[in-house]
Amino acid sequence: MSRLSVFFGAAAGMLAILTTLFVLSMTPNDAEHQRTLEALRSIDTSNASLQRDVLQSRSSILRSYDPLVRSLEAMRRASDTLLKDLRGTDPQLTNVAAELRTALDRAADLVERFKSTNAVMQNSQIIFGDALEMVKDSLPGKHGEAHGRLTAVAGAAARFTREPSEENQTRLNLALNRLHFPFLADFRGPLVRALIIHGRMLANTFPIVDAIGADLQRVPVATLVQLYQARYLELHAAASGRAALFRVVLYGMALILCAYVAYLFVRLQQNAATLRERLALEAAIAAISTRFIDLDLSKLCREMETGLSVLGQLAGLDEARVLVRDEVSTEAPRSGDPKDRDKTTLLALAADWQGSDEPHGGIAVAKVSALPIGSCRNRLERLGYRSWLALPLQNAERQFGYLSLATLSRERSWPADEVALLRTAAEIFTNALQRARGDRERAFLETRLAESQRLESLGTLAGGIAHEYNNILGAILGYGELALAELDADGTPHRQVQQIVRAGRRAQTITDQILAFSRRRESRHRPMRTVPAVIEALELVRASLPQTIEIKTRFGNRDGVVLGDPAELQQVVMNLCANAAHAMEREGVVEVAIDEVSIVRGRELSHGRLQPGRYVRLAVRDSGHGMSPETLRRMFEPFFTTKTVGEGTGLGLSAVHGIVTAHKGMINAASELGKGSRIEAYFPRSDLLPVEEEDAAALDREIPRGGGEAILVVDADAQRRMLLEEMLAHLGYEAVGFGQTQSAMEALARNGDRFDLVLLDEGVVGAGGHDFRHFLRHSEAKLPVLVLAERGSGAGQCDESDAGGERLEKPLRMEALALALSRRLRGEASEIPTIATNGPSDAARSRRSQS
Repeated sequence: MSRLSVFFGAAAGMLAILTTLFVLSMTPNDAEHQRTLEALRSIDTSNASLQRDVLQSRSSILRSYDPLVRSLEAMRRASDTLLKDLRGTDPQLTNVAAELRTALDRAADLVERFKSTNAVMQNSQIIFGDALEMVKDSLPGKHGEAHGRLTAVAGAAARFTREPSEENQTRLNLALNRLHFPFLADFRGPLVRALIIHGRMLANTFPIVDAIGADLQRVPVATLVQLYQARYLELHAAASGRAALFRVVLYGMALILCAYVAYLFVRLQQNAATLRERLALEAAIAAISTRFIDLDLSKLCREMETGLSVLGQLAGLDEARVLVRDEVSTEAPRSGDPKDRDKTTLLALAADWQGSDEPHGGIAVAKVSALPIGSCRNRLERLGYRSWLALPLQNAERQFGYLSLATLSRERSWPADEVALLRTAAEIFTNALQRARGDRERAFLETRLAESQRLESLGTLAGGIAHEYNNILGAILGYGELALAELDADGTPHRQVQQIVRAGRRAQTITDQILAFSRRRESRHRPMRTVPAVIEALELVRASLPQTIEIKTRFGNRDGVVLGDPAELQQVVMNLCANAAHAMEREGVVEVAIDEVSIVRGRELSHGRLQPGRYVRLAVRDSGHGMSPETLRRMFEPFFTTKTVGEGTGLGLSAVHGIVTAHKGMINAASELGKGSRIEAYFPRSDLLPVEEEDAAALDREIPRGGGEAILVVDADAQRRMLLEEMLAHLGYEAVGFGQTQSAMEALARNGDRFDLVLLDEGVVGAGGHDFRHFLRHSEAKLPVLVLAERGSGAGQCDESDAGGERLEKPLRMEALALALSRRLRGEASEIPTIATNGPSDAARSRRSQS
């Protein structure tokens, strides 16, 4: 009973407040209304009088300027009245009043200018007329020419005052100018000078007076008065109507409050029905959870649709969806076509929601129409939603998406207890999705593992072929260099063999590419020109692309040198061109450009920040379908691909990113759907001499030669051993070759002092190397060792397992062998000058005599 007393007391107080508001809702003050209208009429009338008086003053009808002043004062008083009654009720009305005040100030300024200028003009006009008559009267009648000139001046002045145009002003000035060339003595007097002076004054001031009068007429006082009056009457009418409507609304609210008592009793009955619905919803959620236990994954989608349908029916929803990121959502709408509901819109809306999140971490919108006007409200209204609830589908590892629940036909609230039950359902769907994702990821990883195993097998095969190819190149390069040494440098055979050696070195770069693919060669960055490497890569690309794809090149600077690996740079070009061709769907244009850029200040790129400096920029542009912002952001992630299964592994662009980063460069990617893509790679520019030029100079450069030292050669390959012996003999050394380590050890045991150095093949070391290395390490001779290693196995490095020997890569070049022998035998630096000797060294002679 006490609650009812409080309720009735509150109702009585509310009725009193509503009654007070009703009394206060009266029409606007009638006295202020009449005063405002009178002020507007006064301004309008005074402005008309002002315009009339100005015209009369110009025509010399009005002899005093007092009417002008009185009209301005009247308009100012009326304007002050408007500003006083305005009180800032309406911005538009305030702006018009301010503009009216400004217009009156402008009119006052123009009137002051008009008064002063018109007075001067009227004075000059009077003096001009009097002087003209006096000059005419003072001239004898026989001087017809003089009378004619004065008549022309009078006519020009009359025409000018009637129509002050530029043409008439020019005629008046010309007529006055003719008076400057008198032919009578009487034309030289002060009266004529006064006539000319005031005539020119009249010609100059009359247009100014007319211009001021025109400006005064253009001052929009009358227009602003009309605007003010129209807006004021509109506001007055609206205020009157609003007051009448507000009275009715207040009375209706009073009736609503009276009916609220009856509503309370009805609400009790509804609460009981709501509790029964909650119990049914709990039972349905428990049944859904039971369905997903040990469920076959092939039936997961169908069971989720069934569960969503049951959930929507029991919760009184028009639409229930599971929105999964990057996957096809499972949904079960009860009404409407599901194709009309945009899953992407809902996911983006939930992810970018800027409203306040609920304690449960979701988004609850009881009334879409109550949201602030903006993109969120517009997107929900386009979907036809009246109320919306989004619960996150997430666990400790990741977020899968959202459980989206909505009503289309009515608005509804989201009580906390009901949301808690729906969160339980969201957790059930999350577990099911987690299980499905785990199975898919396992299958995906198994597929990737099989692909990586196939790639590894292919790399192993390619590496083996490259090593065999290196052996063939060794013979070509070795015998070619020997032939160059025997041929006349100025002869045609020398140039031809020189081309063979150069072709062999270019072929050696192919083996480097194969070894890089098989991961058997360490990346070796060296100064190189960018354009030749790109041109060579494009030749391979053209052979692999369809004829419908055109490749255009633009090389701005062919001297751009970077510190890099030609094979890796070519891999970047080939991968970017292959992706561009895929984006164009086998038809279009691929543009490849190289230029140099200087970065003065740091620049933000799409995938990093470019520091100031000089760079060589490699740009690949296609005319394909472009990329979305999400694809552009993830394009360099390993295994991320937009290609279908079997078309790509998702490793091409990630390899490009790794290579560019290893070269201390940066990548900038730009793309737009339907407008193609452009990928730019920035490589730091190097000032070093390109290694290609060093290799070309090496063919003609003299190399250090031996002094008859004995070299023990151990190599199981007879052809390679023979080549080594010939190369050593050409360099001035005595070569003794063995095909087995046992024979070599016996020779060293018999006559170890005979030899100065051991040249050992790595393959022989691997076969029986333990005994031989141990023998060399403990031998009394303590001979230096050079180890011939496969290309890419770390040449130049020393290893204790090789008896402290230096490693040289195959195929072996004459210059590298000569420099290595010189370093090991004489302890000189790699830049050793040429040593010209005619016979063995002293130490070598002593060992020969002992043997």
